[in-house]
Amino acid sequence: MGKNEKTSSLSVLGNRELITAIIIIAVMIALIGLIFVTGNMGSTTPTPASSTNSSTSTTPTPEPVKSSRPSVELFVMSFCPYGVQAENAMAPVIGLLGTKADIVVRYITTISGTTIDSVKSLHGPIEAKEDLRQLCIAKYYPQELWPYLTDFNKNCQSTLKNASSAAACGANVTVKLTIDSQKIETCASGSEGIALLKADEAITNNLKVTGSPTLIINGQQYSGQRTPDAFKQFICARFETPPAECSVNLSAQAAATGSGSCG
Repeated sequence: MGKNEKTSSLSVLGNRELITAIIIIAVMIALIGLIFVTGNMGSTTPTPASSTNSSTSTTPTPEPVKSSRPSVELFVMSFCPYGVQAENAMAPVIGLLGTKADIVVRYITTISGTTIDSVKSLHGPIEAKEDLRQLCIAKYYPQELWPYLTDFNKNCQSTLKNASSAAACGANVTVKLTIDSQKIETCASGSEGIALLKADEAITNNLKVTGSPTLIINGQQYSGQRTPDAFKQFICARFETPPAECSVNLSAQAAATGSGSCG
């Protein structure tokens, strides 16, 4: 083979390699383009959220349910410290609005039978027995219930661990208030007291109340500060025609009592 023929052959080979390389590059570019297009076919551009959807929604405060004589129910356990604090905050309200609204104390328990031994309360049988005593006082001496609660809460809360001390302390309070202790004991130890407590249990279960204290006024649950004036304002807002007593400020009579609960 002559020199020119060799040169020609090399040139042909070089051209073929160049063409092959170009083809390979073109195929690779096409494949990359195909992958890119395919990958973007399933993607969508996010739609910006409207200003309405992005704004934080708030639950409107319900309108007060009003009546001529509001129904006020304070659910407690007699030895729950937070329930005691709520009772102490409610006491001045009783002095102010006790004749204008129906304010009652209800007790949170579970009853499985017909005797005092079947009553289960969070703080034990001593609390169950005191719940019964207080219900019986409310039935037979309604005007003395809040004076009893105020005195008992101040002087007898430390007796929770000793049944005889709790009974003796409660009896001392009834004596001071000229309450017939034996009458209250007979009520609290028998079927009468159980019937009263079962009535509270039914109401508590119906309203799904589990924590002491829980305050419900005209069916609306209270969730504000536990102070006399805060309680008073919530109650007064539920009168169809608020009495003049609602203008009295009770804030100076007690400090805030915290936000804990038993349950």
